[in-house]
Amino acid sequence: MTFTLNWAILGAGNISSQFVFDLLLNNERATGYHHIIESIGCSSKEKGEEFIKSNNIVLANNYLTSPTTQTYEEIYKNPDIDVVYIGTPHTFHKEQAINCLNNGKHVLVEKPITVNKKEAEEIFEAAKKNNKFCMEAVWTRFFPTIEILKTKVYKEHVIGDVHRLFADLSYQCDVKSLPVTSRVRDRKLAAGSLLDIGIYPITYSRILLDDKVGSKASKFEQKSFLTIDKDDLVDHLCSIIIKYENGRQALLTSSELVDGPKAYVRLEGTKGWVEMYSDNPARAKHFKIFDKSGKEIFEYKDDSGYNGFIYEANAVGNDIKAGKLENEIMPHDESLLVMGLMDQIREENGLKYDQD
Repeated sequence: MTFTLNWAILGAGNISSQFVFDLLLNNERATGYHHIIESIGCSSKEKGEEFIKSNNIVLANNYLTSPTTQTYEEIYKNPDIDVVYIGTPHTFHKEQAINCLNNGKHVLVEKPITVNKKEAEEIFEAAKKNNKFCMEAVWTRFFPTIEILKTKVYKEHVIGDVHRLFADLSYQCDVKSLPVTSRVRDRKLAAGSLLDIGIYPITYSRILLDDKVGSKASKFEQKSFLTIDKDDLVDHLCSIIIKYENGRQALLTSSELVDGPKAYVRLEGTKGWVEMYSDNPARAKHFKIFDKSGKEIFEYKDDSGYNGFIYEANAVGNDIKAGKLENEIMPHDESLLVMGLMDQIREENGLKYDQD
């Protein structure tokens, strides 16, 4: 049995290209999910046509559908679209998501869903009012790797009692060489390492130290530091300590000033530890488990060829098919929990944006 979803892609940047790659590869493999790209929404027709060409969206891999290039307003009004993937900068997410929902579209909104918790609440209110599915695109949660790792650690107890997590997403992007108007530095785009990449170490702490989500989440407390650049006034270095009520702790870091370690996640227990590796720490594709002596006892690699966005796209398809308005793995209140945590971290460290 097949299920077809007609997608619009809002935003023609790199993240949208990676998302589209997975949809097209899925279609070439003739799975039960038919992800049809109906429209590309962007600032100019020329940019949209270049996106279609550079990503090789052709009849053969798009179920005989040739996508159109449309303005954002045309996307909102297009009756042929079921769901919109929003891959624009997060400062635009609230307005764009609400416009999609108010015009009868389901939405998958790239992380962070908004700049702050207040804006996210407005999106979810619009979703409920319009009876439409809405989810923040935290793709990391949907990788098969995550489910396999959780089974090994929490059902098979291969590393014993879990006590500590280290998680990092850092890369050296030579910040000082970039103008303050660049995507990495621009306060008007709510730039900074916390919202852009620090959300991923936070996500790993939520996934690997707590088996509950959203309103059912285990209680925790946090302490944090942001180093805020004196010229662009955003953070490029972030450190967070999380302590759960059961005593487990996480040290979470992000930076745009230095490269991170090869093992970007290390989960430690009484009988051993886990290390995770990837070219992109947001992409949970590879982990190894070691016993106390340092002997490798298990390894898993996702060799599917997908970037990894297909897993959340298929989850969206399953939920829409079932008539659900939110996803059990990434429900609305989990997004609100994380956005609220990041609001608190920014407030404590004096980092405010216009949206606040």
